Amino acid sequence: MNSKKKILIVEDEAIHAMYLQIMLSSKGYEISGLAASAEEVMDSIHKDCPDLALMDITLRNFTDGIELSHTIRKQYDFPIIFISGYDDPETKAKIKLIDNAYKMTKPLDEFELLQLIEKILASR
Repeated sequence: MNSKKKILIVEDEAIHAMYLQIMLSSKGYEISGLAASAEEVMDSIHKDCPDLALMDITLRNFTDGIELSHTIRKQYDFPIIFISGYDDPETKAKIKLIDNAYKMTKPLDEFELLQLIEKILASR
């Protein structure tokens, strides 16, 4: 694995964001940013574009991660892994409309998440 791969963590719950940051850093990934709102996400991407984003669906300031990903796609094409407790057909259908997007359900299986990240980044 290339230790220079940068991952943006988009999570409105600080404890989950910290957990992901510690786990990914321990595996050699660089964290390009931590964001909890659409504004923070866009600022982070403009400063340091990631190789991949982990995106919670529920964000601060009434924006959802799926809506935000449509805005991101207007300028950027990095893969997005949605992480959410929602596993309903409507949410899955919305995610399928986004190019280069994947979904994992909370609670996360750390091993499965790391496998998916490695698979996605290896194919780029």
